[in-house]
Amino acid sequence: MSSETNEPTELAICMGSSCFSRGNKRNIKVIQEYIDMHGLCGKIVLKGHLCEGLCKKGPNITVDGEVYSSMEPDSLMFFLDDHIKVPE
Repeated sequence: MSSETNEPTELAICMGSSCFSRGNKRNIKVIQEYIDMHGLCGKIVLKGHLCEGLCKKGPNITVDGEVYSSMEPDSLMFFLDDHIKVPE
């Protein structure tokens, strides 16, 4: 989320079968919990997308157009803390 604009952060989760079974099924719940915990409803747009052919690197998540791979549910909260700007 850019501090210069009020544009919401777009967070897209790969819903392809490989990424979904490797952890994105759980990652969806972790992200929703994170949004609720930090009051970010309306500030993060959570979307799913089809496979982009990066299956071997999955589970994959895209934040504002940049793909991040090997996103494990256990470390996702730390990733979100580093990549999502939480309003103070």
